[in-house]
Amino acid sequence: MDPGYQDGAQPGLEVAPQQQQHQQQQQQPWLQVRTDDMKELVVPVDPEMYYRGMPPPQDSHTAPITLSHPPPSNRKKKLRIVVAIVIALVVVLAAVLGGVLGSRAGAGKSDASALPQGAPEPSKSPNPSISISTSISPTGTAQPQMVQQGSSLTVGGWRKPNGDLELWLFYQDRQDELRYSRCNSTRPLPGQKSCWGPPVSFNSYPKANAPLGLGLLIFGNLQPQAELFYGGQSNRLLGTSLNDQVIPSVSDDSVNGVQITTGTNSSLASYWPLIIFQDSAGSLWYVRNRLLSDWSPTSDWDVTKTKFTAMTASKLALVPMSTNFTRTAATVGSAIFYQAVDGKLAVGVAELNTSNPETPQSWTTDIPSITLPNRAPIAAFSVARPTDTQQRVDTYVLYPDLSYNLHMLYTDTSSGSTVWKTTQPAALGGVDKDTNLACLTFSTTDRNAVNSAINLETASEDIRCFYQKGGLIMEAKLVGTDWEVTGNVPIP
Repeated sequence: MDPGYQDGAQPGLEVAPQQQQHQQQQQQPWLQVRTDDMKELVVPVDPEMYYRGMPPPQDSHTAPITLSHPPPSNRKKKLRIVVAIVIALVVVLAAVLGGVLGSRAGAGKSDASALPQGAPEPSKSPNPSISISTSISPTGTAQPQMVQQGSSLTVGGWRKPNGDLELWLFYQDRQDELRYSRCNSTRPLPGQKSCWGPPVSFNSYPKANAPLGLGLLIFGNLQPQAELFYGGQSNRLLGTSLNDQVIPSVSDDSVNGVQITTGTNSSLASYWPLIIFQDSAGSLWYVRNRLLSDWSPTSDWDVTKTKFTAMTASKLALVPMSTNFTRTAATVGSAIFYQAVDGKLAVGVAELNTSNPETPQSWTTDIPSITLPNRAPIAAFSVARPTDTQQRVDTYVLYPDLSYNLHMLYTDTSSGSTVWKTTQPAALGGVDKDTNLACLTFSTTDRNAVNSAINLETASEDIRCFYQKGGLIMEAKLVGTDWEVTGNVPIP
């Protein structure tokens, strides 16, 4: 059997029509058919475009237009002199009035100190429609302005060749723009207490309260590439590719061309090469990049309906079911955690190929009965099971109770068999009731820059989860089966 994903190897799966032929890409992965001037042309495509998941650029046949203007007439010159005199008079008058109005503004400023105690200060924002809050969180720190309260959160990370961990954390700010913070090492930056750099904004088209999902793509020499997926206007599923090693470093993702519409309040979850969303009827779907036989990414995507139905607006979490990228991408797939219609935590496995009985399952989907608050946040991550030769995983899930203290469901294999257990970490109590959750699953690949596979790591203190408390995005690390809060992500 070919190691890559093949349409014929997935009986019973619904596949959306694509604009390009998969077989043609396998034969000539860097050629693409395009219609130009009513003729079909085969044009070469830059391999970096395929890595980025981008369609090829369109040719431009329009030459730049230069406009010339005749010299002004004598009449126009006289008119310009008159206008100049008028402007000079206006400037003098403005200077006189400015002194008067300035003194009034000073008086108004002194009067502001006499406002009743507790009365709000006038807005000092350059944009009158945007008020600048100086509220203080329960932690005693001013609430950040560059992250929205209740923002969706998504995180991805990979292990660098030097052993450092690089993290990408995405969120939405108060003006509905998307931003990310980046940690290039688990050690603090010089002169700082944190490894996190300043927030970075980028071109995107999100709707208000947009759901977010992140997949980190690692393949060959170009690595890593952040594939951010989010909800746009009219409930469109949109994507942005971010990669410092190519120009431009930020571009629209090819998934935009598939024109996928999600449910109005759909959540999103992603682990490369999969994306999960919910439709308006509650059904869960997965979108999968149509990888070639050598596991290289393409600009094509398949859209498939799963057999799982969730509560409307259920939060979603997605984790790999194997430590091996090729198994996650083509056979056992990933597990989806969601809130069922009855309000309980549920899980289903989106198997991509059920015809291979030799693929081991990491654990049973028969989890304990856990009732969640309506539309409660859910986050999950997988790690390699120690000393397991079948490349199975252990999985952890975070969720809140009615008081919004976080609990953890996890697989315990210490007895030799897999048992689901629960615990309530003391450090993760009292989170914001509108918080979202995000947890790190290390990225994997079949081929890195030195043509070596990167498999999932075992559990360590480099595993991080994120949530909001007092408006701040808090960071916690896994310590055995407990958690330790390391602080808040520094966001102004």
